[in-house]
Amino acid sequence: MTAGADRSKVGVIVAPRYFDTTSKELTTLVPEVDVLHTQLRVPPSFGYSLDEIVDAADEVAACAESLALAGADVVVQLGTPFSTAHGWDGGTTLRASIEERIGVPFEMMGISVPAAALALGVRRVTVPTTYYGPAWVERYTSFLRETGLEVAHEESFVDQGAYPTHEASWEASFRGFEPEQIVASIRTAVADHPETDGVLVPGLPCRLLDHVAALEAELGLPVVSYFSIWWRCLERLGRSPGPGHGRLLDLLG
Repeated sequence: MTAGADRSKVGVIVAPRYFDTTSKELTTLVPEVDVLHTQLRVPPSFGYSLDEIVDAADEVAACAESLALAGADVVVQLGTPFSTAHGWDGGTTLRASIEERIGVPFEMMGISVPAAALALGVRRVTVPTTYYGPAWVERYTSFLRETGLEVAHEESFVDQGAYPTHEASWEASFRGFEPEQIVASIRTAVADHPETDGVLVPGLPCRLLDHVAALEAELGLPVVSYFSIWWRCLERLGRSPGPGHGRLLDLLG
């Protein structure tokens, strides 16, 4: 076997205006993975409205095709709304159509998160730490219900008093959140509404994975979030990070 023959290549599509560091987690989980990034190319006026996100589907597909042509074994797309804005059926159809177009496995973060909850046997979820505005929250909770999940409670940073307005929490997302802030928000939401069998955190700019196993042990509940995309990616590659990263990644053996 030649040097590097046992390595896997993963293409990562990053949302506009985000300098995403979460993919560093992937190479920590499985060092035999090489990552190539590309960012969605949108006009400078792109404002993350739901209509703009839906209209970006062709750009997502073009970026995925570019990464596949560069030799990626799997392509993953980061940024929850780029699939969830289409609804569950529309998002899963979009994912499948892009995979067929590019000829290699393709996964979208927004699809992977509820899929992870369902794989863990979770049906009734608490959804904390949302930094979206009300229109996005309404669309996202509707999306989750379309998957068959029951949303027991949704709680935003504004509800918890972490930010004065939804606009402030949204702007903070471009700087990224500290893991301790997210952990505290999850604890608060679960304490306020314990009638749940799992915690589902929408995709967010924060490297949370190192805290998940301890948090799950403390709460007695599974926690799923953006790192569901690593679960799907590694599953498609046939790789496992080994134990110690929380219930979801433990499914990989």
